Amino acid sequence: MPTVEAEIVIPRPAAEVYAAAKDLEGLAPYLKDVKELKVLEQTPERSVTHYLAVAMGKKVQWTEVEEWDDAKLRNRFYSEEGDFDKYEGTWVFTPEGETQTRVKLTLDYELNLPMFGALLQKLVKKLMQENIEGFLQGLKDRCLAGA
Repeated sequence: MPTVEAEIVIPRPAAEVYAAAKDLEGLAPYLKDVKELKVLEQTPERSVTHYLAVAMGKKVQWTEVEEWDDAKLRNRFYSEEGDFDKYEGTWVFTPEGETQTRVKLTLDYELNLPMFGALLQKLVKKLMQENIEGFLQGLKDRCLAGA
């Protein structure tokens, strides 16, 4: 199962960055590859969200469960249904002093669609890497837009 990881440093306090990530609908306008994001259920500890994205001109959709740990500034997520055979990972928000936060996003996935043959798996991994980097950049852009 392929894994992709990315990190970014955001010049905002960890609690602020974490809150911005947790507000998925507020984050949606900053996610360029995500065409639709709809929160289906939400409690302080858990949310269920439906995503529709476009990869190589093809629609990819999934429903994701996010488990939020406010005390540890962490999120664990996994897909309950959708085009991915497996889709799970973590967000970790690490304070760096009082005014910066390092955010690390790790994603394990399997995507075995006929349109993505075995020869294209490297391309899919590159697209997934770009996708998580886009999520992190979108989070940074959102945090800085409120500055």
